[in-house]
Amino acid sequence: MEINKKLIVIDWVKNKNVKGRILNLTLCSEQRKILRGRKFSDCNKELFLQLPREGIINDGDIFRTNQENIFICVKARIENLFQIYTSSKLNMLKLTYHLGNRHIRMEINDNYLFVKEDHVIKNLLESFDAEIKLVNKKFFPEIGAFYHD
Repeated sequence: MEINKKLIVIDWVKNKNVKGRILNLTLCSEQRKILRGRKFSDCNKELFLQLPREGIINDGDIFRTNQENIFICVKARIENLFQIYTSSKLNMLKLTYHLGNRHIRMEINDNYLFVKEDHVIKNLLESFDAEIKLVNKKFFPEIGAFYHD
């Protein structure tokens, strides 16, 4: 099916059982924060995001477009990250505080922190005797205090 009309991405689909053509849109964590603007699908189709401003783009989201039989499926991009571990809970708390104080986006789980690979941040991590491992994975940083349910 040829797409000739300009594709405008207008809203989230609540029911993910859509019928029609689905174009994938792979975005890094930074790009998933931006609700408006020009993007290109994985098949290089130009898209114009005009999403409501109160939303957050997540991996697996499906969007409606201005063409009723064409949908967009968001995929989180694999990113280069530091996986961070410290054997001391106190050092992990201090480390998290200092990363947050520098506005570093973090993914937090029970045992590890994940941050984007950065040589300056690596020096900070090493000063806390953190174990640092370079990993490639989808990055889901905390979204901030004002966006939680």
